[in-house]
Amino acid sequence: MKNLLLIAVLVVVSLQGYGKKVPGTIIARGESRNVTLDIKVDWLAGEANFERLQYKIKYYDETGKKQILRPVDADEVIFDYEGQEVRMISCTNSLYNVDIFSSSAKIFLKLEIDGPLRLYRFYYKQSSPGFYNGAAGGYTGGATYTVDNFVFQKGRGPLKQSRGSGWRKDMREYFSDCPSLAQQIENKDLGKREIEAIVMYYNNNCSKKY
Repeated sequence: MKNLLLIAVLVVVSLQGYGKKVPGTIIARGESRNVTLDIKVDWLAGEANFERLQYKIKYYDETGKKQILRPVDADEVIFDYEGQEVRMISCTNSLYNVDIFSSSAKIFLKLEIDGPLRLYRFYYKQSSPGFYNGAAGGYTGGATYTVDNFVFQKGRGPLKQSRGSGWRKDMREYFSDCPSLAQQIENKDLGKREIEAIVMYYNNNCSKKY
């Protein structure tokens, strides 16, 4: 019984992850201040839990008191993680796949490429169904895991998450203001695996009005 209890506790702890204190900067209304962030890290993935950071970020203020920062409270949060600078930008939440437990009209998104056309990474949960395993003589439960998707934003316009199906047509329409890029997507010179190249091309050739 004790062993089962210990296993249960370890499973819960592994799912919750652990906190890692890192120096960071909060930018709000044009002013910045340095704080210590409490970044939740997933045990299994071994990386920051960016899905949680999208809705709230915990930090310690100048007095050492723990605080919670939500996307409506700041414009941007910057911190260094594993030798790389991470920028979480507060955006108006126009994504269809949002946290049902969050009533906020904004969301922090991890910035991948800055410029007139910004590229973000959006993290969300997906679940796989369970199934009956006759060979094992029982039911195997489903699993819940975190996946991510790229999100575009032109200037200060609405967020754009590319479709899974009909991707090429969707991207041609979105980049109709850049005919040369739309043509490369149509000709399959640029596809889903070249998202970064698509953003860089747009910023270098088609972003004057932004």
